[in-house]
Amino acid sequence: MTDAELEARLRANIVAFKQFQASHGSLRSLTLPGLSAFAQPDHPQAMSQQQVFFHEAEALEAALPALEDFYRSLGVQLWRVWVPPGSPVGPALERAGYRPEGSTPAMGVSLEDTPLAPPGIPLEQLATQEELIPLNAEAFGPSSSIELRAWHAQPYAHVRIRGVREAGQLVAGGMAFDVEDTAGIYLVATATTARNRGLASEVMRGLLLEARARNQRAAVLQSTTLGHGVYRRVGFRDLGAWVNWVRRLG
Repeated sequence: MTDAELEARLRANIVAFKQFQASHGSLRSLTLPGLSAFAQPDHPQAMSQQQVFFHEAEALEAALPALEDFYRSLGVQLWRVWVPPGSPVGPALERAGYRPEGSTPAMGVSLEDTPLAPPGIPLEQLATQEELIPLNAEAFGPSSSIELRAWHAQPYAHVRIRGVREAGQLVAGGMAFDVEDTAGIYLVATATTARNRGLASEVMRGLLLEARARNQRAAVLQSTTLGHGVYRRVGFRDLGAWVNWVRRLG
């Protein structure tokens, strides 16, 4: 499976994941030809929640005025457009007042031809996303769990959550979200007191093996700096960095 195929699957999975959140909580969405935008008006300064994904450069350029109207109408003062490697949209975004501010590695793995070792410890199946909230807040800061709060208490058939518990406490966990034949990996985190023991790798192995057993062909994710080495060790490869082009009003 090529990098371009995995990158397209990642974009489709994230958009579906965000739409899933919007259907069960306070996240708002805007869908235009070739483009999907998401806003969290309850947290207008949380840039991680104000995101735009596009399929074609022409679609994004045509939608820039509508995007500004969408976010302004919700009282959101800043948002970002995810721009994958090689996209020619930079000049149009710059003319519209956007500026590049950091990037996030995109990663993917073909489950059909990648050797996967089973986890070496038992993994617990979690019924809801609720326990992932404090775990992610501890690992990555409070803003990382904003997206969970509106819908975390509900079980959903196409979300699989696995974790490691010690002395009754969840110390590592993560989830997989299926879209067609691709599993998106989200919210992988380890408690600070349990790091450097390979627990996140064990969670990932479990999620990936179960995804392959469900006949998923690929797994995709956006990586944090903390998790990059973990994902590489279980077979993910880099697809290039997605650059954040940010629009700040005022």
